[in-house]
Amino acid sequence: MELADKSGIPPTTIKLLGKEYRIRSEMDPEHLQRVAEYVDRVLREVRASTPDTQDAAILTALNIASELMSTRGLTAVPSERIQALIDLVDSA
Repeated sequence: MELADKSGIPPTTIKLLGKEYRIRSEMDPEHLQRVAEYVDRVLREVRASTPDTQDAAILTALNIASELMSTRGLTAVPSERIQALIDLVDSA
């Protein structure tokens, strides 16, 4: 068992695209695992059409941010803008 750092928060290990990350967060570890599973699922979906991991991560962040903004009733990023960003990343 690993000891917590100076913050007193023990690490939680999550997996994204098969890679393990050790996260120290005040978030409940079970909730953190659910968040990681969701991000991993969306990342894998995006990566199916964009094999570059960095591009997939950026597009995943845009997709999740758009979902969050819609959920909060904020002005969501127009789908045309998201598509333009996807096209820009694909052409890089």
